[in-house]
Amino acid sequence: MNKLSRSISDITSTQSVGPALSAFRDLGIWFVFFLVIYVILLLKAITYDTFYNDLFFGFYSLLVTTYILSRFLLAYFHKPVVIDPTYEPTISFVVPAKNEEDNIGETIRRFAEVDYPKEKIEVILINDGSTDNTLIEMQKIADEISDKVKRVEVVHWEVNRGKRHGMHEGVIRSTHDVIIFVDSDSFIESDCARHLVKFFADPEIGAVSGHTDVYNRDTNLLTAMQGVRYYIAFSVYKAAESIFGSVTCCPGCCSAYRREYLLPIIDDWLHQTFLGGECTFGDDRSLTNFIIRQYRACYSYEARAHTVVPDNFRTYLRQQQRWKKSWVRETFIASMFMWKKNPLAAFSFYAYVFLAFLSPIVFFRAVIWYPITSGNIPVIYMVGLFLMLLLHGLFYRAQVGPRAWFLAIISFWFNTVILIWQLPWAVATIKDSRWGTR
Repeated sequence: MNKLSRSISDITSTQSVGPALSAFRDLGIWFVFFLVIYVILLLKAITYDTFYNDLFFGFYSLLVTTYILSRFLLAYFHKPVVIDPTYEPTISFVVPAKNEEDNIGETIRRFAEVDYPKEKIEVILINDGSTDNTLIEMQKIADEISDKVKRVEVVHWEVNRGKRHGMHEGVIRSTHDVIIFVDSDSFIESDCARHLVKFFADPEIGAVSGHTDVYNRDTNLLTAMQGVRYYIAFSVYKAAESIFGSVTCCPGCCSAYRREYLLPIIDDWLHQTFLGGECTFGDDRSLTNFIIRQYRACYSYEARAHTVVPDNFRTYLRQQQRWKKSWVRETFIASMFMWKKNPLAAFSFYAYVFLAFLSPIVFFRAVIWYPITSGNIPVIYMVGLFLMLLLHGLFYRAQVGPRAWFLAIISFWFNTVILIWQLPWAVATIKDSRWGTR
């Protein structure tokens, strides 16, 4: 065999073995994933006597294990919705923005690249009192894409009014069937719109959340951890909620709403109050709540977008605290009607609320109180926590690949252990709106 023949043979052999090795590697990862589930269940069985020694905390342990494992199981049954080529509603992209001169141009350009008839697309941009060059960028890129969509409108406000007012303005000015909200630092993929609107062929659907990944994931450790957390939050937890049409938050990064269902409630949403004060944060979660009172909200894994996340701890901390406050407020509101939904969806919702509010107490008891009073290290608790975090990491590794998969463990540990105290602080300061989006 000559050198050329041998080279071709080597290449062919490598190409044929490569996919096989990859498949074998993936199979091995899933094997470890299910092995960890087995170990978790085995650990629960071995320590079953602790359940009777302390019924309350034993029940918590059993419930949190059941809840997390059920998320992965339900997410597995979340299947794509097939695009109906005969259903092609008109769409409006709405983007409120303040001081986003670095990102707003790319956000707008993506609308001209979507795989959708240009005569069915309108773009509404709201400059919400920016003090940088956001308005200039808006106007420049709006001119660039004006011949690639049906209509582009730029709304300029001299004084900042807040994201909620910007979203409201977009709804009022829109004339199309489906409104797609996109944050001013988020970028959609070309087929995103089609994978959002396909859900609205079902008249019961009022809102659809897209799937958002982190655009600046490679900036530093903090953004990399957020990248992992975003992926799992969408592909596992939102997918599980979507099974029952009860996605509790369609995020502003990229979500679509049926305009016909928004119009009757949009003014009430704009002027929403809580404990006597104006609501100035949690706009997306709040709007989702207004919708799922009457309709269904789903999640589309195929509708991809990318968003810029905080790259320093101080900004990230403020963002998370704001989100915790909105979660507390909107969870309280949703609790008033979620019992009317699918029984399993309702049970999952109330179980999560119970677990979330109790988690700081359980953590304090296990990691601080128990060692002080007994002199023992909480080995079982720490091992159980690690296994649950490892489960998320293995899922990310199996779905995405080897890229920084171990950060899933660090990320969820960071949010479970370090930021766990934000929830009680959010409750204590729920009326303070200074960290809102105004």
